[in-house]
Amino acid sequence: MMRAGAIGCSLVLLQATSAQVIRTSLDSGWVLTQVGMDDWLPARVPGTVQQDLMRSGRIPDPFVGDNIDSIQWVAEKDWIYENVFYVDAQILGMDHIDLLFNGLDTYADIFLNGAYLGHADNMFRSWRFEVRPYLKSGPDTLEVRFRSPLKIGRDRERAFGIQLPSDNETGQVKVAPYVRKAAFQFGWDLCPPLVTCGIWKPVALEAWDQARVAEVRVEQTDRGDVFQVVCRITIAGAREGILVAASLDGDMERSVPDRTGVAELTFAVKDPQRWWPNGSGDQVLYPLDIEVWKAGAVLDRRVKRIGLRSIQLDQEADSIGNAFTFMVNGHPLFMQGANLLPPDMLLPRAGDQAWVRLVKDMQRAHFNMVRVWAGGVYPPDAFLDACDTAGILVWQDLMFADLVPDDPAFTANVEAEVREQVRRIRDHACLALWCGNNELDVAWKNWGWQRTYGYSPRDSIRLRASYLALFEHEIPQWIGELDGTSYIPSSPLSNWGNAAGLRNGDLHYWGVWHADSTFRSYGSNVGRFVSEYGFQSYPDSATLAEYLSPQDLFPGSPVLEHRQRSYRTDRPIRDAIERELGPVPRTLQGFIEASQKVQAMALHMAIMSHRAAAPRCMGTLFWQLNDCWPGPSWSVIDVNGRWKAAMYQVERDLRPSDRSGHPALVPK
Repeated sequence: MMRAGAIGCSLVLLQATSAQVIRTSLDSGWVLTQVGMDDWLPARVPGTVQQDLMRSGRIPDPFVGDNIDSIQWVAEKDWIYENVFYVDAQILGMDHIDLLFNGLDTYADIFLNGAYLGHADNMFRSWRFEVRPYLKSGPDTLEVRFRSPLKIGRDRERAFGIQLPSDNETGQVKVAPYVRKAAFQFGWDLCPPLVTCGIWKPVALEAWDQARVAEVRVEQTDRGDVFQVVCRITIAGAREGILVAASLDGDMERSVPDRTGVAELTFAVKDPQRWWPNGSGDQVLYPLDIEVWKAGAVLDRRVKRIGLRSIQLDQEADSIGNAFTFMVNGHPLFMQGANLLPPDMLLPRAGDQAWVRLVKDMQRAHFNMVRVWAGGVYPPDAFLDACDTAGILVWQDLMFADLVPDDPAFTANVEAEVREQVRRIRDHACLALWCGNNELDVAWKNWGWQRTYGYSPRDSIRLRASYLALFEHEIPQWIGELDGTSYIPSSPLSNWGNAAGLRNGDLHYWGVWHADSTFRSYGSNVGRFVSEYGFQSYPDSATLAEYLSPQDLFPGSPVLEHRQRSYRTDRPIRDAIERELGPVPRTLQGFIEASQKVQAMALHMAIMSHRAAAPRCMGTLFWQLNDCWPGPSWSVIDVNGRWKAAMYQVERDLRPSDRSGHPALVPK
């Protein structure tokens, strides 16, 4: 029998005639204009309006100087993308031709040769349109008309009638809660507002005959010396005469779709080589080869790589309170890593390469887990593939950093988003947890939103009921129908500052930074799993020099101070320098180095306290790994990929203390 890691066997049922799905990129040839103007500019796809305006010299780079303030007008305007393309005779002769947008940011109407195809209203969804009836043999014109997310957000806020909390947003009207779009783009305490618009992911035509693979679901059961793997392949199009074949670990199975279009194939992988997180064993990935056949022709093919493993989150009551322990292949593993942001505010500019580079950084620093934070975006496939290969478990937040309106149409949009992302991510070996949102439960209970936003008792009852319905009933139901991965409704499950928070669930400890506690408080505030904590520093002077003029590179510079987005300003950094190192340096270079030293000290004291408390504490994820903007923040890697002093300290602190190999249950 062929072993895992070897080349997968070929599915040769009979001599095949090629009739597979043809995918044609439509990423080139786009132009752009502002609605109401007749001034067309070259556009790059994937991309954003802001990037195209920068390339054409219409706006400056928002990362440079104080330019960010001068380009806010772009998000207030409506924009049109247009592409003229030709389709060859082979594609026009196929049964089905679909137009696939992998991502539209955010509100768009799509037209092909003047015919209206449909509407997009969610940055986190893909969109597929059947376009065969609208294509022709001559030039075809595709048009995407974008509306301002700020204008639509204000309209939706007025229609809802209640201002939902969005504390970090800088606009007078808080619109982020009403828009399915990355929350950090509306402003956060780590970056300014930069609300993008555009075709931010690839566009393609997908032509196919008779049938294609619409969905693949892989379910595994660990039976000790055998792994049972069940593959459910959903077919779109014709079902009569269709045969589905799959190969896994040298075994081949065949099946036909049932009346719902689902073909089920079951494998028994003997003597399985299990997939382990980084530092606990090998990351063995088995190739799963799937083909759809009819009358001797291969109609479609998919190749996946799966890891054989079991991962559960243990939240059982114990003698202390409630555990928060990840069980991997039946063993309790101590999780160590950080929280992840998108690697750029202009997301297409970063591309897959920046995401993958961060995985390499995590592996080098001995991480075995990363939390993908709810205020950003769902990570690309390339990132998840890299985590599979590197052994980095993914705690996947759903993209909810604000409360959302209890509007039926909005909820239906959210359901489609969640179901799509679960289907896309669920089969990755790295996936460890789904989390409904960031901090919304503790915020509602502890941050005084009811008073700050002037909610009446009736408003409060409505908003709380809406929250509970979505995050504690509907979302877990949607996920449960599609995936068996553990789910928690919010992070943290416990609030810092009280004894109960140290005994139950995961904890965000922010006594350091937000409450002026000293670094030594980390030792007395160790929860069961500490999923956020951190301290700010400035990026390297070489990074700042790329974006600021020499005359602005001095302590107290207005332009430099404008880079600080935290309401605490630099005061906690200066206080920590005085307390831990001595007088605050007067030169910028000295201040930068001192800020990075105290950040490294803070993370060191926290990490060592968490590791020493195992198995009572079974995880440490600091805030934050990386930056999306060049300025002071809690990151240990700046926006240009440079490691700060704290990242080198983290790499030393997370080195395996148990060299025996497999698996390291808890650090010693």
